[in-house]
Amino acid sequence: MASAPIDVIGLKHRYGRYMAFLLVGGFGFVLYLAISNGVHYLFGVEEAWSAVIGSVLPIWPIYQLQRRVTFRQRTARANALPAYAALQAGNAMLVGALSALGSRTSLPGYMIFVLAGVAGVIASYLVQSRLIFRKT
Repeated sequence: MASAPIDVIGLKHRYGRYMAFLLVGGFGFVLYLAISNGVHYLFGVEEAWSAVIGSVLPIWPIYQLQRRVTFRQRTARANALPAYAALQAGNAMLVGALSALGSRTSLPGYMIFVLAGVAGVIASYLVQSRLIFRKT
């Protein structure tokens, strides 16, 4: 039996959903940082591999939080999890590509990171709200 979606900060309102999306995504980013740094510094795994591990492991819990908390779905469509995983891979490529392009400009590194991250967040929200978790 599917559990009821969790109502956090008035999710019936559009801005509540935006806030929940940012909070869940922020939690996912914290998980990524903790896992990738832990794997790298505690176990000596190379940075690239620790980044991949840190990106893959949080997919399931963050998917569940986005589905239940942000988009308030009790049951998932059959293709929602694979689509979400593909979105995360595409988003990582988008942010990486934008960061690589940005490094060729005179912008400081932190500005490139912020701009690429904002582009990734916007793309992620649009794909999740209109394709992955859309109301049928």
